Amino acid sequence: MIGEDSFLPGLTCSYSQSGNRKKMKSLKLDAFAGIRYSSDSSTRRIWLPVHKTRSLQGNPFLSLSPLSVGSANYSPTAFPYRMVYRSKPSFEIVCFNQLSSMSSDDDDLHPQKDYDSIASDNPCSMPTSCHQVAAARFLQNAAWVGVATIVSKILGLLREVILAAVFGVGPVATAFKHASVLPIFSVSLIGGVNGPLHIAMSTTLSKLSKESGKRLVQTTYFVMLMVCFESLLPKSTHFLLLPHFTSRLSVFVQIGCILGALIFISAELIVYATAPGLWVAAECQITREIAIRQLKLMIPCIVFAGPIGLGYGCLSAEGDNFIPCMSPALSSISIILSCIMYVCMKRSNAYCLDDVVFGGVVVACGASVGAFLQWLIQVIMYEKMGYDFVAISFSNVLKDEVLHEFFMLMLPAILSSSLAQIASFTDLYFASFIPGAAAGLSYAHLLAMAPLGILSSIVILPLLPTFSRLAKCLSWSYLMDDLKRAVLICMIIVLPIASIMIALAEPVTSVLFQRFKSDSSASAMVAPLLLCYSIGLPFCIIRELLVAVFYALGDGEQPFLISVSAIILNGFLDWLFVSRFHLGAQGLALSTSFVTTLSTLVLLQCLLKKLPARYIS
Repeated sequence: MIGEDSFLPGLTCSYSQSGNRKKMKSLKLDAFAGIRYSSDSSTRRIWLPVHKTRSLQGNPFLSLSPLSVGSANYSPTAFPYRMVYRSKPSFEIVCFNQLSSMSSDDDDLHPQKDYDSIASDNPCSMPTSCHQVAAARFLQNAAWVGVATIVSKILGLLREVILAAVFGVGPVATAFKHASVLPIFSVSLIGGVNGPLHIAMSTTLSKLSKESGKRLVQTTYFVMLMVCFESLLPKSTHFLLLPHFTSRLSVFVQIGCILGALIFISAELIVYATAPGLWVAAECQITREIAIRQLKLMIPCIVFAGPIGLGYGCLSAEGDNFIPCMSPALSSISIILSCIMYVCMKRSNAYCLDDVVFGGVVVACGASVGAFLQWLIQVIMYEKMGYDFVAISFSNVLKDEVLHEFFMLMLPAILSSSLAQIASFTDLYFASFIPGAAAGLSYAHLLAMAPLGILSSIVILPLLPTFSRLAKCLSWSYLMDDLKRAVLICMIIVLPIASIMIALAEPVTSVLFQRFKSDSSASAMVAPLLLCYSIGLPFCIIRELLVAVFYALGDGEQPFLISVSAIILNGFLDWLFVSRFHLGAQGLALSTSFVTTLSTLVLLQCLLKKLPARYIS
């Protein structure tokens, strides 16, 4: 046994028997009898017997100083032993209660053995000064996330502006919106920021130790990567890219092959199912042919969606939300460059059939290249985070309880989000019977949702791990306080933006879209759609916050059931507004806003019933 001063001089531990922050006592760590410093692992640890701290009872505070080191808490009634603090990258403290052994030969306590440990970052257990430090870190993280998201959203808006300028609301733009239904469904559903896979992985990792989290990421990523590579690359090239992977997961290999082949073969059937209106009018024949070709070329967007979403979740759990918010900009940049290349290579006859088809092919290739670049960024970050690829036994995958828990949370979330995407499918289904409506809805939806995307990344992303940890330690009052604060911030920002969009919808669309191929008639189509979408803006962001809280509570069933009801109602309203009231594309946008508002109110009511009543005020 050696003292703590031998490797980190001056570190002290403050504690309180009663939990009163005003009655904190302080002493040096090396003053504790029985302290042991272990250096025989990659992470250096201090093993601290809590019963030496004068038999602390309840939920004592253990605050480390200096403040630059950090702070933590320990609950002796929760676990026999528990990791209470980790200082990146190489320092941990482990506290034991009076029932725990201090033997270095104990397998369960050996620093090189796996043990279930839960980092407690609960702000209710921190002293005021450390809580201020945590708040400052949150604001700093939110600032970086805000910068990344703003840049990404600006590039996304620029992408749509350039698409509108080059192709207007003509065959290429309309076909691209219909062909993107399945790729966008996959990216938004699985690989998107704040998507089910992202939220489920971030929430699960926030509750696990570093070792358990690493195993979960390795297993999940391995399965998804095998699916993607087998469907895209010849088997003879796998040894170059996956030298450490086992060949026991042949079943997933076959799934990858089948997935890519089915989409390629069934491209025409898929387009017909989502846009039957393209088969009705004769002038839609060119649009139909372009859409089928584009869907075949965008298969990589579908198969890379899983690994991309998994990478977002891992980075968010590690506290790095900058890259997940910035990565979508790669797809926007790729599509922008493809449009520029098309203009440069354009033939003299701009209205030639082959020229129009070529434009659609170039745009689709740009989307696929963007998805590949996002996945490549994830691979680089995995290397830096230490998530090495190792051989994994298929039997271990089936027996992994943490993996089962992750999928039990993710699958209902995927079903719930898929229903939300199906709502957009119904919009495009009816829009296929209205010339140019698909492109107009897409432009208006992007303008309306751009502020929400920024707020979602700034507010929701940093709060995901916080919600999860507060729910884990049953800190309902703090969870509700954070939720109310987040809702207030969002409303202060969203309400003025929504008001401006409603009042100035026509000037905004004219400034952004009325140029080159996009004329005044195109702007006249987009402006009322923007107004209709803006009505539901405040409720969209609140719905995302509420869903994040439900996932943190481990409840994906209620959001799923509410989404089922919402999709049915949305389909009925689409039919009613278009077929009976003859509102056209505006009816589709109004239906979306109405359903979003109603589903948000129902989610809020369910959450209020779920949480203990004494914490709701």
